[in-house]
Amino acid sequence: MNSLSVKDFRLDYTLECGQIFRYDKVDGYYFVSHRDSLFKIKQIGNKLYYKNTSKKFLKSFFRLDEDYKKIIKNISKDNHIKRTIKSLYGLRIIKQDPWECLISYLCSSNSNIPKIKKNLNLISKCFGKRITLDGFESYTFPNPGELSHSKKLWSCKVGYRADFIKKVNRSINYSELRSLRKKSYGIAKNRLLQLPGVGEKVADCVLLFSLDKSNAFPVDVWIKRAMQELYFKNKNVSNKEIREFGQSYFGEYAGYANQFLFYNRRLLK
Repeated sequence: MNSLSVKDFRLDYTLECGQIFRYDKVDGYYFVSHRDSLFKIKQIGNKLYYKNTSKKFLKSFFRLDEDYKKIIKNISKDNHIKRTIKSLYGLRIIKQDPWECLISYLCSSNSNIPKIKKNLNLISKCFGKRITLDGFESYTFPNPGELSHSKKLWSCKVGYRADFIKKVNRSINYSELRSLRKKSYGIAKNRLLQLPGVGEKVADCVLLFSLDKSNAFPVDVWIKRAMQELYFKNKNVSNKEIREFGQSYFGEYAGYANQFLFYNRRLLK
């Protein structure tokens, strides 16, 4: 078993906060499936113990080389967010693969986390290849261009989203998707919004969780509730108003504030 020293990091908050879906906890370890890999990992104090991956990958995937204290200082604008950060300190934004992230959030429309996890596991099982690690079975995630079989997609219980997934599968290639990391937030978002089934929330989730756009501020039902309660005196405001306020108020790292508020609101349900 390999180990890696960490600071300002909580593996449980980071994996369980709702930004990523293909993981399972077994005997104290998280088994994480991501694109064509499967690794196991657990945290004891300030050390990660892991198998079937590398330090380089983990540092990138969990953004362990980022200046976390700088990020926290930047978003600590008021007592509401300060209390939330204190209770969830160590939560990080994962740097996901953009293709798996895109399909994941297409599956998230009008859905919930258990169903999204089920959809993605079925897609992987139906279109991917079987992989195992220490008796745990998983499947690789299919590549762009491989999700073109309508009946198979419907069998993955994705419902009406099957048509969007099939169309996106042939609307953008992996090279172009990855290239959006180098584009501005606005340009990258406009390109994502051109894809079938991709609306504001899905686009912002993909931008935040896989394309290095830390100012993205996805608005779903949980964020809307949190923001209206904390920053709009329970007034009913539009998703657009919430997104624009969040980005302006929290600034460059608005996406981190978003994820703290999102997870905290879900825990309070």
